[in-house]
Amino acid sequence: MKLKPLIPKSEARKIVVKRRSELSAIEIRNKTKTIVDLLKTTDDFIHSTNIFCYVASMPGEVDTKILIDQKNSWGKNVFLPKLNRNTKSFRRFHFTGWDELIKNSDGYWEPKYGTDDDMSDIDLIIVPALAVSKSGQRVGYGGGYYDKLLQETFAPKYVLVFEFQLFEYIETSTHDIRMDKIITERRIINPRKSIFSITDVD
Repeated sequence: MKLKPLIPKSEARKIVVKRRSELSAIEIRNKTKTIVDLLKTTDDFIHSTNIFCYVASMPGEVDTKILIDQKNSWGKNVFLPKLNRNTKSFRRFHFTGWDELIKNSDGYWEPKYGTDDDMSDIDLIIVPALAVSKSGQRVGYGGGYYDKLLQETFAPKYVLVFEFQLFEYIETSTHDIRMDKIITERRIINPRKSIFSITDVD
């Protein structure tokens, strides 16, 4: 039996960072709009009220600001993560305006403060990822902060990535939590059911 080729997480990170640096602002915006449009068609999004979402801060990321800006027109509440580096945990903040955010020492946009760490009312989590496999294994930025958070909630976990951030197989760790859906500008993937729902937008 032929073994599945695994790409190391470090190699996936290098590939994606290089590819993201080559994207123009208009490409990021257009691809992001398509990804958000696909997100809006999912049952988890349609039936959600409270969404936990990071703020895009790194060059070449899917621009989640577009998603956050439209929350009122969709009737959604958006909660943003505030990192506590000492405990490697997040507190959350109910987003109501961009003037409530600051850029931290690592260059990430986050709320000025967090109010609580209760995830019980969160209906959907948008998780940051540098890369992700088709089986739902996510490669983050290496801090391990989201690993702890994702263990504390049963809410559906989505990643929004560009197609080039998607890999066939990526090495995994025992603490890795599989994503429930992957959305690119080309398709929606449901790894848990091994169903590939492909939407061609060309």
